[in-house]
Amino acid sequence: MHILIVDDHAFVCAGLKATLLDTLDDIQVTTTERGEEVLSILGKEDIDIIILDLFMPGGYGGFGLIGLLHERYPSLPIIVLSASENSTHIRKCFELGVTGFVTKSAPKEALIEAIAKALEGERYVPKYLIESVAEVARVFDEVDSGVNVEIIAELITHRQFDILSCISRGHSNKQIARELGLSENTVKVHVSAMLKSLGLSNRTQAGILGQKLGLAESVDIEAGV
Repeated sequence: MHILIVDDHAFVCAGLKATLLDTLDDIQVTTTERGEEVLSILGKEDIDIIILDLFMPGGYGGFGLIGLLHERYPSLPIIVLSASENSTHIRKCFELGVTGFVTKSAPKEALIEAIAKALEGERYVPKYLIESVAEVARVFDEVDSGVNVEIIAELITHRQFDILSCISRGHSNKQIARELGLSENTVKVHVSAMLKSLGLSNRTQAGILGQKLGLAESVDIEAGV
């Protein structure tokens, strides 16, 4: 088995390589600190699994690199090893086709289990992260069960709908205020009222809801209060 480790920190690469060589039998480990080298390595080596840091500097990293790798090598298992425990990041990774997600704070057994699952064609998330993922999944399930743009528009004001669209595009309150010609404090008030009306706990859930409804692609902002 040939494993490729991709992380911009040399000591992480070295530590992971030593751990894997010490723990697993009959393996070869290649490392790189540069995301732009991944495709070149894949063109020269027979890689069985990639262990990838989520946020790499430069233009070759993050979700873009994951999407590119899955598009070109759809059967190649990718395990994301990240410091992030953000449920949105986890959900996005699996949407892009990763096989496993392990945090850097997890014990080495979690990564070994993720590798074993990947070889069996199964997905893996450590048990202590399942609750986070389930929270995001609940929002998607609610949308899939019949919630649509028309229903959401009836629950919130026109201005709050505009703000939901902005949040789904990843805008901060400051950016929303500038785009809609409002004060930041007014935006905060609208966000709080919108979350309450939609029964959501935070703006992350609101962003996911907006993206699922296709609001992230919308560029037209309605006038309204």
